[in-house]
Amino acid sequence: MKNSLLLCAAVLLPAAAAAEEDHSQALVKATELTSSLYMLEGAGGNMTASLGPDGVLMVDDDFAPMADKLVAKLRALGGDSPRYIVNTHFHYDHTGGNEVFGGTATIIAATAVRERLMQEQTLWRKQHPPVPAKALPTLTFDGSLTLYHNDDEVRILHLSHGHTDGDTVVFFTRGKVVSMGDLYFSGMYPIFHPEHEGGLKIFLGNVETVLRQTPSGAKIVPGHGPLSTRAELEKYRDMIVASIATVEAGIKSGHTQEEIRKAGLAPQWEPFSHGYRTTDQWLLSIYQDLSRR
Repeated sequence: MKNSLLLCAAVLLPAAAAAEEDHSQALVKATELTSSLYMLEGAGGNMTASLGPDGVLMVDDDFAPMADKLVAKLRALGGDSPRYIVNTHFHYDHTGGNEVFGGTATIIAATAVRERLMQEQTLWRKQHPPVPAKALPTLTFDGSLTLYHNDDEVRILHLSHGHTDGDTVVFFTRGKVVSMGDLYFSGMYPIFHPEHEGGLKIFLGNVETVLRQTPSGAKIVPGHGPLSTRAELEKYRDMIVASIATVEAGIKSGHTQEEIRKAGLAPQWEPFSHGYRTTDQWLLSIYQDLSRR
């Protein structure tokens, strides 16, 4: 139990700090993906923006204090305030802008996202009250939803119970861009939240589902970390598979949690040990997940 609490503190404190810090000095960076699609990086999770004659469609919208900077960046790129927003999950570094844009934009999300935003939630060791009514998704779905926007097919797929119960991935078919939310921490070990009905094995299965539907040459926007390729997502998948196999083998051989963590992973996976989780924390989270079964 003590180890579990220490893990939670170590993993979640960086996110807590991000949620509470002063964003006045934060900037919004744009990376062009196609002539109409951009990856945006602000103070919270990464975003994707589609600009064109049908208006701006955004995937996620950062923290609320970043809204003016987001609009300024969108206008500099030739767009305007978003017409549509897709929330990839309920976490507030991805949905904070809802309360600013909700009065004018249609917010789209899995039903589970709306339900969580309507209730008090515990995240980053902090209690978060229900969001204002205008910040709630107004168009919800279960399964999948397709929009035809700015001369592209935008497929929105609900892949639940990986990171959280509301995880959503957005495929821009013509643009060959995939926006994954927090199912993908680029170059880092992933985080799954059992307290929000996330789980390791389903997380892996959902990454596999995305890979099956991602064409060669696609650009992948992670929830956190740098823009990625399909090959990098495959390596992320391989790391998760190898990590699970390592812990399962240790358990089968009768090794303790501490022995498994001390042994670590193969050196090829050590570069993932930065960001929100060290290798030790990652192995502990796997051990705890497997022990719950």
